[in-house]
Amino acid sequence: MSSYTILNNMLKKIIFSKIFLFCFSIILIFILIEISLRIMGFRPFSVYEVDLKEPTTNKYDAKIGWKPKEGVYNFLPKSKNGKNTTFTILKDGSRFSGNPTNDIEGDIVVIGGSFAQGAGVNDEETFSFLLQKKIPNYKINNYGVGGYGTYQSYLLLEDIIDKKNNIKHVIYFYIYFHEDRNIGNFSWVKSLTKFSRRGHSNFPYAKLDKNGNLVKYPPIKYIELPFRKHSSIIARIEEAIMRIKLYSINQDRTKITQTIILKMKRLLEKNKIKFSVVNLLVKKRTYNSYIEFFKKNKIDGAYCTFPLTKGFFIENDGHPNAKTHKLYSNCVYDFIFN
Repeated sequence: MSSYTILNNMLKKIIFSKIFLFCFSIILIFILIEISLRIMGFRPFSVYEVDLKEPTTNKYDAKIGWKPKEGVYNFLPKSKNGKNTTFTILKDGSRFSGNPTNDIEGDIVVIGGSFAQGAGVNDEETFSFLLQKKIPNYKINNYGVGGYGTYQSYLLLEDIIDKKNNIKHVIYFYIYFHEDRNIGNFSWVKSLTKFSRRGHSNFPYAKLDKNGNLVKYPPIKYIELPFRKHSSIIARIEEAIMRIKLYSINQDRTKITQTIILKMKRLLEKNKIKFSVVNLLVKKRTYNSYIEFFKKNKIDGAYCTFPLTKGFFIENDGHPNAKTHKLYSNCVYDFIFN
């Protein structure tokens, strides 16, 4: 065997050993990081188990992200003292809110998130159903959708106006965490993905440019990397990518929300439709800001805020219970319709 062959074989062994050592080191580092992350409380990606027991009430929509799909859905109780609830979605995507008993003078449209839709209570317990009884000469159309913020409600409103021609009044039900939804807050988008069995996975959001104009972003989907359900490292890499995509430094979420509400108002003025905003939950830091905003822009607003303390929300759920929905219906009727 020549000295050249011997030298060549030695080089191959050295290269192979270095490659092996490098790969072994990478694997070892990966394992150590994985163990460290799990010790720190980080886990691989997974959906919420409670969601696996619930029916999927939404379907994909390229513009808005998701919309309710027609059907009658039954939900099991969330606690020992809870009850089964029935959730009826009509063909147009609205939740059943009873029927008017008099000749119809026009439609009243309700938009907002899960509080407006009536998550956790029966059809006949929602404030929309109760309002229908109080206003028998108008048709109440509950287009509230679980997970929606102001921006998605605005996009849905555009579709509703295109399809309905007898709308007299639109009421948007505001909750303070709609502000996070409007800007595509990372934590919110991640939570929606964990509730993906309900169809919450593609999320549109909005921001403001340097001139204060609204910039619309199409629905974004939470990134899915291989082995996300088995590795905490992969799950953290996904988070890092999404945080970069949804980075919102110096974005005033209250100003963005108010800009969207103004766009609602102008859209409805153009179509000669009355507009009201009902505040169901408001943060102290933004309370005065909204008071001034409604006054300055001549927006009809009502504050139907009730503390969701024990006895007013659904146990193990967090949404308003039937008792609170009754308070909402009385408040809305007194301030807007009476």
